[in-house]
Amino acid sequence: MINRGFPAEFIAQVKERNDIISVLSKSITLEKKGKTFWACCPFHFEKTPSFAVNEDEQFYHCYGCGESGDVISFIQKYENLSFYEAVKLLASSAGLELPQYSNTMEDMEKLRTKEKVLRALNLAKDYYCQCLKSTSDSKVLDYIKKRDFNSKVIEDFNIGYSPDWKSLIKYLSQNNVDLKTMNLAGLVDYNDNKEPYDVFATRLIFPILNNLGDCIGFTARSLENNPNYAKYRNSTQTIVFDKSKTIYNIYNVKQFKKEHQKLDYIIICEGTIDVIAMHKAGFKNSVACMGTAITPYHAKELKKLVDKIILCLDGDSAGQNATYKAIDILLSAGLEVRVVSLKDNLDPDEYLKKYGSSELNDCINNAIDGIEFKINLLEKNHNLKDNFEKNKFINQCMEILSNLNTNSEKEIYLKIISKKTNISQDILRRDILSNSTTLPKQDKDENSILISRPEGYLKAQQFILASIIHKKDYAKGILDKDFTFQNSNYNKLFNFAKNCCINNKSYTISSLFDYFDVENNPDIAEIINFNFNNFGDNLDIYFNECIKKISYLELKNKQEELTQAFKNEIDLEKRKEIAVKLNNIAKEIKNWR
Repeated sequence: MINRGFPAEFIAQVKERNDIISVLSKSITLEKKGKTFWACCPFHFEKTPSFAVNEDEQFYHCYGCGESGDVISFIQKYENLSFYEAVKLLASSAGLELPQYSNTMEDMEKLRTKEKVLRALNLAKDYYCQCLKSTSDSKVLDYIKKRDFNSKVIEDFNIGYSPDWKSLIKYLSQNNVDLKTMNLAGLVDYNDNKEPYDVFATRLIFPILNNLGDCIGFTARSLENNPNYAKYRNSTQTIVFDKSKTIYNIYNVKQFKKEHQKLDYIIICEGTIDVIAMHKAGFKNSVACMGTAITPYHAKELKKLVDKIILCLDGDSAGQNATYKAIDILLSAGLEVRVVSLKDNLDPDEYLKKYGSSELNDCINNAIDGIEFKINLLEKNHNLKDNFEKNKFINQCMEILSNLNTNSEKEIYLKIISKKTNISQDILRRDILSNSTTLPKQDKDENSILISRPEGYLKAQQFILASIIHKKDYAKGILDKDFTFQNSNYNKLFNFAKNCCINNKSYTISSLFDYFDVENNPDIAEIINFNFNNFGDNLDIYFNECIKKISYLELKNKQEELTQAFKNEIDLEKRKEIAVKLNNIAKEIKNWR
């Protein structure tokens, strides 16, 4: 049993109380086929489900990207949590009290620091909210009125207010938060006189929540009309906050999905105020990326929740360029991308104020797909009446189309480009071919084990061990024998299964993740995630063939060793003994043929 910081009995209890099908069904759509549940993998892009969940053995494996694990590791990866945090979350949902956690001093210290920082930030969030509720400051009230933030919006987004430079520090100190933690949380800094102050002082506060609803930082809006005073101030990077990995309002969107059991798409806006305005207007599936360009990390996180993204960034040139760059990143993550073009170069907040939610909804329903948007934007940036500009436009369009997966997709956009340039689709089609890189044809991947090949001995051992570990009926008898594998990790797995058999103790594949460091041991991971579907229906026959092959090869190796020993031996009596053994082995070899 590897040390995972908690008693083994507690980990077993957490898994027992959190059935993997029930837990995963809250995040992904599972469909049962035979004894296995299938889904499109949440960790990579795919159109055909290859993410398999075994209810009996309580583990999952994706045959596409190789991700695998138990219910704890799924929560770790899906929610971006540490092992401790994942166990804590599952224990809480099962009503289990968390026992003492013990790990390396370094990990323990990091965990304690992270928990102290999160506590400080959550306390600060609550304090700022109370300050807004009790304030009579006209600047604050006028701004809230101007933005039309009603009490429901203020509650939904935990909007707050920092009244001065010192009150927060006093409040946190009274709640046993030290200055070092306040500083690590990005709440407090020091002036030239080395005096601490609230970095968000005199601003309206917008808390930033993570996937689980914990406050990890803030964005704060100045209420001063001072050009030397930055309008917005965001939390600096901390142990819990990285703006390149943060999606504003993701927690509310996740809750919205849970409540409605469905989420068709997510709308990405450019800023905090846009998201709040969209939410207030009924578009509760809106998020923003904290003032940074959309990153592959953002795309990966969004793909866990939906298959479709609506980009609704600002209508100015900067917003259009940001949209252009975001499309490829989102498409690469396997997301369908559509783009809303708001007239008058307005941002979503301004558009809602001017035209209302009904018209914005029409814009969303009529959003064009991402590739068409890119082609249209390229058209705006080129004078197609000029032959040189037209040629540049065509080349850039061909580059876009050459990255598409299917010819049918390309044909759709060829028609659009042809119409814009008055060049026939046939000619444009030939241009795509000249822009495409032809890859060498690869041999068909043969996953079946061919024992006759040089690597067949190893593959035969893998098949035998996988059959044992996965408790196939035809492999039961092998545990009564002494069997040795070339690979030391394989021997550990075999001995584990054998000891369980001797002690009449059952196990699930899920429990192997507690006994072995599967994630960092590819040998063991390969056996746990072994794909028997590649070997047809006669697995028992094939198993016996593998046993025969290995026995035959071992006899041949023994024959070579004895032959060499016979040559080197001088003593006649000993040579006779070796000769007898060689004769016996020769008979056995003949029987195996």
